[in-house]
Amino acid sequence: MKGVIFCVGVILLTNAVSAWAADIEKQTYVIGADVSALGEVTRTDAEPGVTKPIATVLDLAFKHWRFVPAQRDGKAVPAHTFITATLQVVPDTGGKYTLTINYVSQGPKWEQSSMPVYSADAMQIYAQGSVEATAELQADGRLTLKDSRTSDQGRGGRLLTKAVDDALLRDRYIPETVDGKPVPAHLRTRMTFHINGSSKVTTTHCKGPPDSIPIWCSAPKDYRDEAPPTAADLAFLEQTGFLVGIAADRAWRTGISSALQPRMVNPIVMHL
Repeated sequence: MKGVIFCVGVILLTNAVSAWAADIEKQTYVIGADVSALGEVTRTDAEPGVTKPIATVLDLAFKHWRFVPAQRDGKAVPAHTFITATLQVVPDTGGKYTLTINYVSQGPKWEQSSMPVYSADAMQIYAQGSVEATAELQADGRLTLKDSRTSDQGRGGRLLTKAVDDALLRDRYIPETVDGKPVPAHLRTRMTFHINGSSKVTTTHCKGPPDSIPIWCSAPKDYRDEAPPTAADLAFLEQTGFLVGIAADRAWRTGISSALQPRMVNPIVMHL
């Protein structure tokens, strides 16, 4: 029976891939997942906007991955987390497709509602630079701001920090659960603000006053970020003491701590 279900899923997925492969080559998904006390993914819960064929292939991929299980009172227990992964589609010359599912991270769900608002006051002084911030995610989903630093120690830095803090508080968070109970977590982020004076149209990458010069807001994962972290930035972010994902920047990259850790999360490749 499982083989029949898998074949049907592959047929549906092939049709779905044919429909959107020309427009979408790589997509990021955040999927709820139950992880057993053995560290195995036993069930996934895709968001309503994810099509059933895509949800099926992500479920199959996730169930190949293993995690260091959550602990309670020194005993391994089940947990519910949110796994972030990318699905990349590459067509070949024969009209077929190669699908690659790559693990990114796991942890509480962070629904980022908007970029920071670049205020008119910040515009007046052309404030720019980086802001690093840390916070505590409570078990009830509330966020408590903890600490921050900025590359601009003057008024501009204070305005940018407020913009980042306000954006964090607007976002929505869903904690992980360990043994059926929600648990707190730590958050860190880094945002950069860069002014580009070559145009008079506000970019869509950062909210700002209408008809103003472009303001570029980006997270460090954005390769267009023009301000790499300094040694002081890294020290501030790394003192949070948790890892996000498995990439080289896992000790300082933006994210939220998790009750789980990845054990075996190799890329999953499918040929359709």
